[in-house]
Amino acid sequence: MSQLLYKYFLKKTNLDHVFAVGPQDDPYFEEIPENELYFYQKKGSKRKRKLPDFIGKHDLKILNSVKRKAYRLDLQLSICGIRLGWAGIIGLIPWIGDIIAATLAMQLLRTAEKIDGGLPPALVSKMKYNIAFDFGIGLIPIVGDFINVMYKCNSRNFVLLEKHLVEKYRAKALATPVTASVPHTVPDSKVKQDSYNMV
Repeated sequence: MSQLLYKYFLKKTNLDHVFAVGPQDDPYFEEIPENELYFYQKKGSKRKRKLPDFIGKHDLKILNSVKRKAYRLDLQLSICGIRLGWAGIIGLIPWIGDIIAATLAMQLLRTAEKIDGGLPPALVSKMKYNIAFDFGIGLIPIVGDFINVMYKCNSRNFVLLEKHLVEKYRAKALATPVTASVPHTVPDSKVKQDSYNMV
């Protein structure tokens, strides 16, 4: 019930799009299509959202690691129907809690930077902005902690990383030329020589 009231509040105050983490409502789970439901599952059941399988093995491993850590920090817990993570709990500790939460967020960014070729500077700036905003707003007592829970800076950075890797590997696939197999042909000179030998 409290989760419905929470969503209703965001919608009525036009804050739902402001605090949307990404283009999807939930970057970690997706609704199961009706034709894929098991007999014990009801309509609206969710499953873990699969990551794109065309991403390189090393980068996919990094993305999975960032996904797991971001989920734990932002959404692993549920209190009165409201989803929050360990970063939200730690952030309740005055001053030191926000410093610890920001440190954990920076560690997540360092993990993301381990992808092949590293992260573009512009993307790093966006991720650092998310962390800085989360830290700065968290210094405001009570209200800042509530905004932090809604903002979910780690999940935002996970979404940014996934988007970057999808664009990176799609561009790489388009840039890779498709070589068509050319049938083996015998040079005309060889054909003529063989015909002479047969005479």
